[in-house]
Amino acid sequence: MSQVMQEGLERVRGLSPATKMILGAGLIGVVAFGGWHLLREETPASSHPPSVHASDSPIKADVPPPRVAQKSYAAGKTEESHGEYRAAAQAYAKAARKGDKRGLKKLVAMTRARSCEARSEAADALGTLHSKKATAALKKLARRNYKDESRGLFSSCSSKTAAQKALQKHG
Repeated sequence: MSQVMQEGLERVRGLSPATKMILGAGLIGVVAFGGWHLLREETPASSHPPSVHASDSPIKADVPPPRVAQKSYAAGKTEESHGEYRAAAQAYAKAARKGDKRGLKKLVAMTRARSCEARSEAADALGTLHSKKATAALKKLARRNYKDESRGLFSSCSSKTAAQKALQKHG
C-alpha cells in the first residue's frame, strides 16, 4: 500500500463516528447519483456526428431511437424467437410508440407470418398504432385467406378477424 493511502486511512481512523457517518452518507449519495445518471432512459450524446442518407433532406439526420425504444425492440425479438407472439407484438408496438421505426416494420412483417397466432397478435398490436402503414397492413391482412385458419363456428384462430377488429379500433 502506498504511503499516501496509509496516511489517508490514518486520517479517517482519527475522525469521530459522527463525521464518519456524514462522509459515508455523502459518498453513498455521490455513488447513487452517478448510478442514476448512467442508468437513466436517455440516449447518450454521441462522440461522432449522426449519419445522413442521400434520401434525407440536407438538414435532417438519422437520429437513433431512444434507449427505451431500443430495449423494447430487442425484447420483442427475443420473445418472437421463443414463440411468444403476444409479448413480442406488444414489445414491438411499444418500441414503435417510443420512436423505434423497426418496431412497426416488425409488426407489419408479422402480419405475413406462417403462424396464425403471430399474425393475430400483430394485428392486435397494430390496432393500437395510428399510422398509415399500420392501417395498410391491417387492410391487407383482413383481405387474405390462410390455409392454417379454420373457417367455422369453432375456429381456434383467425388473423383475418383480428385484423378486422383492429381496423374498427382505428375508426
